[in-house]
Amino acid sequence: MVVEQVKRKVYPYSIVPGGAENVSQAKQYMDDPAIKVHYANMDLGRLKQERLTTNLTGYVSYRWGEKIYWTAKKVTLRAGETVFTDGAHIVRGRCLNCYSALPMLPIRPHEPSELVLDLPVEMPVTVYSFPKLPVLAPELPVPPGELTPTVPVLPVATTPPAGKPPGGIWFPLIPIIPPIHHHPGHPTSPSSPGTPLVPPVTVIPEPHYGWLLIAGFLAIIAAYRLRRRSLPSNPPSLTPDPRI
Repeated sequence: MVVEQVKRKVYPYSIVPGGAENVSQAKQYMDDPAIKVHYANMDLGRLKQERLTTNLTGYVSYRWGEKIYWTAKKVTLRAGETVFTDGAHIVRGRCLNCYSALPMLPIRPHEPSELVLDLPVEMPVTVYSFPKLPVLAPELPVPPGELTPTVPVLPVATTPPAGKPPGGIWFPLIPIIPPIHHHPGHPTSPSSPGTPLVPPVTVIPEPHYGWLLIAGFLAIIAAYRLRRRSLPSNPPSLTPDPRI
């Protein structure tokens, strides 16, 4: 970035001090929200820069503080002055003050004379430029693939030394892949593309307890019968002994 101090002619009571040097600047200043209303009738899409070939007599706008007024007296725009026009309206290039062939409002009781309006003052203006900006697109970095060395799968053919026949034993550089055990009938077999291989889950059947209950019941019946057989058929009398 280059910063330069240049001197430009600034006319008193300018709506935009220093004016505009081209159409792009004029559109930018006229679109300023602070003064945009003053250029509401201008068609910025048709705005162009011209130079007067003859004198124009009429009324011009000017800025007094923060407000914009019109002259009550006619002033003259000299031939050779740069103006911006959309074909129906005229704006002075040196100050962006508007011109009108008919009287306009508002006006002030005490307005600047034409002589004062035409007396410029040279004032320093800071201009910024960027002469070293690249015109072409910046160079993109080298893709990572081009920076990674590659190893050929097959050996590169070389010229054998003198007296030695061509050919020989060579081993291709093929990666060793461990075997994958395939369980047929499993839903996660390689037959389904994109499905990961998962080892089968072994299902252990639970024992059945019904026969244990039956066996226990039969054992109780057998023990009961054996106990009855071991008892005497005629149990002893329970008459008390008179000697006692």
